[in-house]
Amino acid sequence: MLNNTMQLYLKEVATTIGNIKSTRKPDPYFDLQKYIGTQYHVTGLSMPQLRAAYKKGFSFSNLTPEEQYLIYKYIYFNSETFDVIIQALFFLEQYVKVADPEKLFEDLIDWLDRIDNWAHSDALTMHFAYLLEQKPKLVYAHLLQWNQSENPWMRRQSVLSLLGYARFRKKYPTFKNIIRLVDPLLTDKAYYVQKGVGWCLRETGIVYPKETMAYLIEKHHLISSVAFASASEKLSPKEKEKLKLLRKKSRKK
Repeated sequence: MLNNTMQLYLKEVATTIGNIKSTRKPDPYFDLQKYIGTQYHVTGLSMPQLRAAYKKGFSFSNLTPEEQYLIYKYIYFNSETFDVIIQALFFLEQYVKVADPEKLFEDLIDWLDRIDNWAHSDALTMHFAYLLEQKPKLVYAHLLQWNQSENPWMRRQSVLSLLGYARFRKKYPTFKNIIRLVDPLLTDKAYYVQKGVGWCLRETGIVYPKETMAYLIEKHHLISSVAFASASEKLSPKEKEKLKLLRKKSRKK
């Protein structure tokens, strides 16, 4: 009976999303599914439309947070549609602040198994970064394990979960603990892992500007072009030019 109820909730969310007409302008040269990099079905809705659908709510939106979590968890693990799955990740934005952090973190580890794209990955990043603030020893210990995983999305998560967006953090890992996870991934072959390394270094530079610049200089020859593009976004023109000259000299050797 419970499973049947969950299936009805999943059908409700899927039907609601399916009935929304996309506001995206048709573009024969743009493949949204390829852009997201997912094997899940993509309806073509914009992110504002998907958020609007969540905010409007569903028949179960007045249930307790704990009851809603179980429903959204079922939806997350049983839908094959990108836009439906992300509704569960929207729910976590509120739930993560009222749930037991240790219990929720242990449960969300399994959610990583369904990640196959940067958009879902990035949404989970925000929740893991928040939980790292609440339970630093527990979460960091798992980040060390993910850092060595065969799953590239877990390796990516190991560095992105350190800060997410630094402006949202009230507490930060030490620079040493951040670099401990960045170092092994500098030469990682996975594209989205490299994007994650660059993002992490960019945000680390906001928190530890001097230490990060010194690190970028020291490791300039190891940082990939993909990672460097993101890592250097917040640097001053003078700092960026200095690094570019160092990288150019290294390539000539």
